[in-house]
Amino acid sequence: MTSGLQSDRIRQSALFVLFFLSGAAALIYQTAWHRLLGLFAGADTIAAALVVGAFLLGLGIGSLAAGLTADRLSRRAALIAFALCEVGIAVFAVLSPWLYYDVIYREFLPLASSRGVIFGVVFAGLLWPTFLMGCSLPFLSKAVVSQIAGSAKLIGWLYGLNTLGAGIGAFVGGWYLIGTFGFDKAIYVGAALNLVVAAGGLLLARGLDMAETAPGPKAAALPDPVDGIVWRWSLLVFISGFLIVALQIVWYRLIGVLLQSNGYSFSLVLAVFLLGDAAGLLVGARMIDRIADPRRFFFLMQGVATTLALCGAWFVYLAIGADILPSTFVDHDIVTDKAADVALIVLLLAVVVLPASFIMGFSFPVVQKAVQRDIDRLGSRVGLVQLANILGNSAGSLVAGLLLLDLIGTAGTLKLLVAIGLAFAVLQLFGVRSTRWAWLPAALLTAGLVLFPGNESFWRRLHGLTVEKAIVAEDKTGLSLLKLADAQSGKLYIQGHTQSRLPFDTVHTFLGAIGPLTHPAPRRVLVIGSGTGGTPYAAGLHPATEKVRVIEIVAPVIETLRTYVGQGGKSGVESLLGNPKFEIVIADGRHSLALDTTRYDVIEADAILPKSALSGLLNSQEFFRQVRSKLTPGGLYVQWAPTQRSIETFRSVFPYVTMVHPAMIGSDRPIPYDRNKILELLQRPDVDLHLTSARVDRADLRKWFEEKKVEVLNEGKVVPAEAPNTDFFPRDEYYLNRQ
Repeated sequence: MTSGLQSDRIRQSALFVLFFLSGAAALIYQTAWHRLLGLFAGADTIAAALVVGAFLLGLGIGSLAAGLTADRLSRRAALIAFALCEVGIAVFAVLSPWLYYDVIYREFLPLASSRGVIFGVVFAGLLWPTFLMGCSLPFLSKAVVSQIAGSAKLIGWLYGLNTLGAGIGAFVGGWYLIGTFGFDKAIYVGAALNLVVAAGGLLLARGLDMAETAPGPKAAALPDPVDGIVWRWSLLVFISGFLIVALQIVWYRLIGVLLQSNGYSFSLVLAVFLLGDAAGLLVGARMIDRIADPRRFFFLMQGVATTLALCGAWFVYLAIGADILPSTFVDHDIVTDKAADVALIVLLLAVVVLPASFIMGFSFPVVQKAVQRDIDRLGSRVGLVQLANILGNSAGSLVAGLLLLDLIGTAGTLKLLVAIGLAFAVLQLFGVRSTRWAWLPAALLTAGLVLFPGNESFWRRLHGLTVEKAIVAEDKTGLSLLKLADAQSGKLYIQGHTQSRLPFDTVHTFLGAIGPLTHPAPRRVLVIGSGTGGTPYAAGLHPATEKVRVIEIVAPVIETLRTYVGQGGKSGVESLLGNPKFEIVIADGRHSLALDTTRYDVIEADAILPKSALSGLLNSQEFFRQVRSKLTPGGLYVQWAPTQRSIETFRSVFPYVTMVHPAMIGSDRPIPYDRNKILELLQRPDVDLHLTSARVDRADLRKWFEEKKVEVLNEGKVVPAEAPNTDFFPRDEYYLNRQ
């Protein structure tokens, strides 16, 4: 008897380890698939929300289907079903780089002009693996739990270890695997983990009689039907799932700005959130037997978690004002390997993300204790509760990310979520059995509604501003802040780091002007990226240019410029916004270019910094090839050269390359760069007037053209790059892995 119990515990522990590995694989996939599907869907936040929504919908369908099926299976059969799901996920994963890139991106891209079609294609592409992932918990819960007594603890341990694996998978995937080996290789690592899990599950099921269910004590009779309790709890879980993911959206924006939207910041916030949630799940599973009233405890935890989230954001706001935290986040990149920077990042995450996610983790085992009353319906209730949580997560992501940030900004969204947390706390104060501990979170949440700063004040403080004037704009696509030195001059910050200035910096004017000044007849010009407008404005200086199309992915940038002009600002921005020669489009530049049927004489990319998230999309071989296909014969592509690797990647695509430091010019024909001709054009009255109207430092610009080193790098042949930036491996973006 003792030997049998010991053997069962060993098998149980082994299944816990396997589910941990399954969670790690799932988050490696999610990180990589999100990026690959973004090539088809686009890199803007709307497309990202559609991909996340499709991912979660597949999980929910799988959870529901497995929940309805699991109770008809023996424990042995449920374990085999779990193992087969892992095999199915691994098989799909191996095929996914080909499916997502060669099929969906390359073949279906013309369909991507419709958001509805994008969602349908992405959902179909994710349904197989996410359905199988959603099946995992109901099947494995059925396989592990032999009696209803203690079932909540076991299920809590299962889900907690799976979430712990997910957190480690998000961190290892985002910080090591992808940056070291690329997206496809990281996916193959995930597939290997799934196969290990599948093999382990089949070995544990082999030769074991797990069909019998051990007898357990019957639950006490309830005044209400149990099914009614399950549905009421599912509604509460939906609201809780909405709340925590909406808070996660706020954290992404807040931490993203402080870390300057770094390529590592998304996976870092996600990993800490999951690790905190996992810790809460595991601690909650250990404490579950001490919780007499799950409903009261659940309500209290929602209020406490929201309070901690509020206090985390409040701490950052107040600490920057009190010089406890530096006011230079937006002027100093702290995502480095320096000990002081690492400590600062750990402090931010430990205060802002970790406490609330830890408390929220308590919710799942508490809910399982409330709903698990019958061993014969265990799987369906696990599936239903998980479905409610996933639907809440999806709603939180879509509503907060696509609606609330648009309407009320980050601070307003946080206040709305504070109101939801306050409602949970108040339920404890005026319920049949009030909880005195609810007074503190209720008081803090009420104070948050009244005293927490508004959106403009909040972002001013996080940009280190005190009395300086600034223009702040925010929506779902991002955040823009123009710090004004006077009515005409200022510095623009986009997503937390400085991009350009007013009047225009010479470097941006140089990058915008060099292509049209070099091309003999630059009638149609495309510029990807606006900033304060220096590059696109300078791109329109040539008298022969008829149209300059400007694509900007962060809509508040243009809103900020419009406000600047409305307040009397000029510096060329008024012409950029009002002259019909310039056409401004809010879109993902790469995605928009792929769908554009126009051929351009000059294409320019005033691209984001290579350390920024998603910068690899505008620095890869595949993007350069796409640009080349959109140029007229002899057309020019201009981009600055942030790294040596970007130069090598550029040279591997364009047969003719001339470097006028720091600008790279590429073409399929010899590049007619003539310094004397350019200097003559700059002296033309109409060109001079164009620059003068924008307060451009013409002497400095002329000096750049006179003195910058000119190198002919390619003279008719491409030069293969040994380790280029590619869509599957954007090496420059993951710069920490190169050290």
